[in-house]
Amino acid sequence: MGAKYRVLSLDGGGCWALIQAKALMAMYGKDTSGWEVLREFDLVSANSGGSIVLGCLVEDLPLSKILDLFMDPAQRGAIFSPTKMIFDKFLELLLGFGPKYSAEAKLSALRSVLPGQGDKTLTDAINGCLGQRGTGDPVRLLIVGFDYDRCAATFFRSATAGGPAYGTGAVSGVTLAEAIDASTNAPVNYFDDPAVLANGYRYWDGAITGCNNPVLVGVTEAVTTTKEFTEVVALSIGTGTVKLPWPQDGQQDSPYVAAPSKQGLVPDLKKLAGSILDDPPDMASFVAHVLTGSGANVPQPADSQIVRMSPMISPVWDAGANAWKAPGTMTEEAFTTLAQMPMDALKPEQVQAISDYADLWLQDVAPNQPIRMDGDTLKLELGQATYSAALAAWNAVK
Repeated sequence: MGAKYRVLSLDGGGCWALIQAKALMAMYGKDTSGWEVLREFDLVSANSGGSIVLGCLVEDLPLSKILDLFMDPAQRGAIFSPTKMIFDKFLELLLGFGPKYSAEAKLSALRSVLPGQGDKTLTDAINGCLGQRGTGDPVRLLIVGFDYDRCAATFFRSATAGGPAYGTGAVSGVTLAEAIDASTNAPVNYFDDPAVLANGYRYWDGAITGCNNPVLVGVTEAVTTTKEFTEVVALSIGTGTVKLPWPQDGQQDSPYVAAPSKQGLVPDLKKLAGSILDDPPDMASFVAHVLTGSGANVPQPADSQIVRMSPMISPVWDAGANAWKAPGTMTEEAFTTLAQMPMDALKPEQVQAISDYADLWLQDVAPNQPIRMDGDTLKLELGQATYSAALAAWNAVK
């Protein structure tokens, strides 16, 4: 394989994005700086929580400091500051549903996290961080948002993308902190208002566009630069996803299998608000796989030019007991609690549980999310079943 155009894709997922910091630490070392990581890639696409990780990389923070941002209660509490709107508080108390966090307070918190680069445009913030090709071009940044008033996807870019066959994707004039503010503004059950930027435009979280996993938009953006899908490889790092097998005969009473969802106004609203984290984002990895050549001529042990790294909160099959069980030494209670944990997990015990599960994943005890699997049985069809296998695949294709 010749020189490849490398894409790093970072999913959204609130504080679950600490998983991305841990994955990068495992790959590069805890003291590695953000720019050292970015120089391994040509383009980085990010959404929501992943855009916070990207912002910290652009700020050139050590990876250990990025993890601290999510693990420290004061720092994560500043970004997820409680709403001051009385009606929203009443709604949450009455229905257990409704906005909980202040959109207005978030931008200033992001600026404090990014004192060096946060108030620069994306172009200026990344200027000088040259990508792995040594072309003299800075790493390209692509952050996803949803324009609240135009009801359309917005791509905050550090560099122009396009050509005769693609039209023009303009450079964004907003600051790095503003782009992240827009991308992280999950609506309805999370933040109380759209994010309002200095240009007067209002935004919701980029996951509304179906790009919570932004690997597909990252690969597409790369093609407008390289003009060849088969030249693009992508490392897609997720923030954890719950996948339970569908019950087969005799498994209906198992705590480790899926169950039909409850119906009703409030349950349906909660499901709708949370669905931005599910398909089509999970499907994005497979579509990107097909577009980049469907794995043709990819060196072993890889089977695709797309490598997915993300822990699955899933049981593992115990052949001896002929039953599903929690990974490793996890108890049934600990597994169930984690599987039911919300995206906006903020309590110390919740964040620690996410961190502990990430460690199980990095140790190959908890499963890795593949590119494709059987949704009923969780049988692997494409991709890697463990973190170490995914890392080996990335080293082979990059």
